[in-house]
Amino acid sequence: MPRGERPLDEGDTPLLRFAADLRTLRDQAGGRTYRQLGTRAHYSATTLSDAAGGRKLPSLAVTLAYVQACDGDPGVWESRWREVAAEVAPPEDTASDQGSPPYAGLAAFQPEDADRFFGRERILDDLVGRMADRRLVGVFGASGAGKSSLLRAGLMPRIAEGAFECTSSIVVTPAELDLSPEVLDRVIGTEVDALVLVVDQFEEVFTLCPDLAARTAFVEALLTASRTRCRVVIGVRADFYGHCAQHPGLVEALRDAQLLLGPMSAEELRQAIMRPAAKVGCTVETALVTRLVADATGQPGVLPLVSHALLETWRRRRGTTLTPAGYEAAGGIQHALAQTAERTYTALETDQRAVARQIFLRLTALGDRTEDTKRRLARGELDNDDVDTQVVLDRLAHARLLTLDRDAVEIAHEVLIRSWPRLRGWLNENREGLRTGRQLTEAAATWDVLAREPDSLYRGTRLDAAAEWAARDEVRLSSREREFLTASLTARNREQTLALRRTRRLRQLVALLAVLLVLASGAIVQTIRAQAVADKQRNIAVAQQIAIAAVRMGDSNPTLAKKLSVAAYRLEPTRDVVDGLLTTATATWSDHLVRRVVPRDESSMGPDGNPVRGRGQAAGLDGTSEPDAVRSLGFTSGDRVLAATLDEVWDLTDPTKPVFLHRFPARVGSVALAPDGSRMATIDADGSTTVRLWEMADPKAPTLVSTVARPGIRGREVRFDQSGQVLVTIDADSTTSLWRLDSPSGPMVFGELRSIPHVATMALSADRRLLATGGVDGTIRLWDLTDPKRPTTLSELSVQADGIKALAISADGRHLASAAGSDTVRLWDITDPRRPSEPATITGPTASVHTIEFLPRGAAGPNTTVMTSSGDGSSRRWDFDEASAAARLCEGASLSREEWQRFFPGLEFVPPCG
Repeated sequence: MPRGERPLDEGDTPLLRFAADLRTLRDQAGGRTYRQLGTRAHYSATTLSDAAGGRKLPSLAVTLAYVQACDGDPGVWESRWREVAAEVAPPEDTASDQGSPPYAGLAAFQPEDADRFFGRERILDDLVGRMADRRLVGVFGASGAGKSSLLRAGLMPRIAEGAFECTSSIVVTPAELDLSPEVLDRVIGTEVDALVLVVDQFEEVFTLCPDLAARTAFVEALLTASRTRCRVVIGVRADFYGHCAQHPGLVEALRDAQLLLGPMSAEELRQAIMRPAAKVGCTVETALVTRLVADATGQPGVLPLVSHALLETWRRRRGTTLTPAGYEAAGGIQHALAQTAERTYTALETDQRAVARQIFLRLTALGDRTEDTKRRLARGELDNDDVDTQVVLDRLAHARLLTLDRDAVEIAHEVLIRSWPRLRGWLNENREGLRTGRQLTEAAATWDVLAREPDSLYRGTRLDAAAEWAARDEVRLSSREREFLTASLTARNREQTLALRRTRRLRQLVALLAVLLVLASGAIVQTIRAQAVADKQRNIAVAQQIAIAAVRMGDSNPTLAKKLSVAAYRLEPTRDVVDGLLTTATATWSDHLVRRVVPRDESSMGPDGNPVRGRGQAAGLDGTSEPDAVRSLGFTSGDRVLAATLDEVWDLTDPTKPVFLHRFPARVGSVALAPDGSRMATIDADGSTTVRLWEMADPKAPTLVSTVARPGIRGREVRFDQSGQVLVTIDADSTTSLWRLDSPSGPMVFGELRSIPHVATMALSADRRLLATGGVDGTIRLWDLTDPKRPTTLSELSVQADGIKALAISADGRHLASAAGSDTVRLWDITDPRRPSEPATITGPTASVHTIEFLPRGAAGPNTTVMTSSGDGSSRRWDFDEASAAARLCEGASLSREEWQRFFPGLEFVPPCG
């Protein structure tokens, strides 16, 4: 199918098919423009465009010239033309019946149509009666209610017939008066009371004039004229009633002088349908009258649709009779107008459709909380010398979609805006863009009126918005708008170029001054920088010395130790100073010592099962006789703290009052609680090869659920992962095994690490992908367990201490805690296990530590707080959060100015805890 053409259907006439084939021929010739065809055919571009429009059959001479310009065969097309001419020629018996249609279609009835204007006699009498008593009368009604026809074809002839003492009348619109009091004065003239001024479409006062002052001046001039020089009748769309109420003078003048025009009654509709047809010798079938009355009765704003549907039905009449079949073919009230508009639009060429779209958008005034309205457009706003524009205007006017006069163009009736889906879609696509275009049109007109004054050009954001809108494919600007926008962009580019030159000169000047300034101040900068470096080094040295001193006096003078640790930390928080702060905070933390030694045997327990003070036996420090040392900790979901020794299970929820829960039948060689306290694992003493698993639903009576046996290999150490579903064991041959406990067939090995020297303790991450091992050689190794059967080493941490006593990985897998025999507890950052780092180290008693655990979040602090249990029966908390440590040390103690001068001589006093 040729570019831009619509498909033919069964309803297309021979004339439409002939026009479509002409357009196809033009496309086959390379899509030549009509100007190019006109040069070859020696006919105007408009004439050739009309020939392919399908509105009427072109003459044979024009057709042959068109065909020759498109390199077609004249002989073939002459035969074709004669066939079509024979088909479209009117029959002899009906050719004489062709005359002026009895219906106005979308256009309002004019004074010369008074003999065809029926159905409004009663409301017209009411209007004439009101005008006899009032100087100004307002006629209000919905768009399409027939206000313009009532005023023009009804009231104007009545005035001419002498309904008043004055027989002279003028009908105008605000747009025609240019909303100017001066133009209004010239139109009225000098005769007093000898004129009736009819102002139709009065809502244009509000849609076309955004300036409140100018609008008020026009309304006041009209009111003055109605009181002194003429009678005034205004026709106003009903949805602008509230706008009229904003003018007090208009409100007063319209008091008891308002006529509300509603829908026609059924009888009035019959008169309006039948009597115009009878005037031209036609009849309307009763069934059609009944159908139209049923479709239109009680419908506001339906009269233009009725008139248009009747006009299209008249064109499809059978002889002199308007039939229901013709009405249906026209599309009825609801679709006749849209059908006419769509048919006219789609018959246009592709480029002409773009022109039509812009014309309709320019002819529509966007409503502000009201319906969109039509807008009278001056011809100067269009490119009148453009062939496509002339063709489109002619086609739309012939279809009675537009009305044209010498100076202006407007939509025939606003009902077209509501009834044509394509136009509604255009308006709804980008209403803000349409407002931008309307503002551009007005600005271009103002620029032209002011002799193209440069100061009236667009600048800034308005220019950006207009340029962006104009760049869209569907936008077509008039020549004046293009010139205005081009001039604005050129002016901006020129201003930017000048500004760039000024900026470049200023930059050169600034650069020169900067060089001079650098040369002049270089010595000063170097001096200041050297002084800053010296001050920094001095502060670091002082802070480190004070931090060491604070740690040393932790036992002898804990209060001063707290003050000095915080002061050193506030001065320069280096790594050594932070370690000193954490060490002092731990040493002076009254709550860090969680529990004292518990009884080792039943002889040390009272009748209630709780320990009796002073009857416990001290634990040894050689690592072999420490049955009372806590070997494992568990934190239940109910914030309950469980602890297991080699003999017993205890409740340490209240650290000041340990509660005995359970005693093993025989001492075990190793014990481990799941982190959530739900399970327990034990290794029997005396060289046993069996690991026993216990459920801890009732910690007072653990239930044996299964065993893990390693024939011939004695177990040395046992540990759970974070979920309690994986068990890690270390055997006497330093083999580390990973056991899955959730297998239906019982515990089973799913990963092993063999031949690892000196392994004494381990920790498994929550995701089971990272294992940390350590032992007497003071080296911590991190293992990748992505493939548990083939673990790989990620990194090694050489602590160089007296052996690694215990390890723990935080629940989030970001930190590793280690306790070594050199009185240090270290926190490692293992976010990247291939490159771990050591954020902090706390010094404290760790010689006989058996276990280390991270406290749960929310239980006793953040995830950087750990708990260790030692062979002396005590459990200690170690807090690696430097902020909370500093805050705790500041409680009740702050370094005074005198103390500051004593320990920090020559440094400016800054209260450490201020």
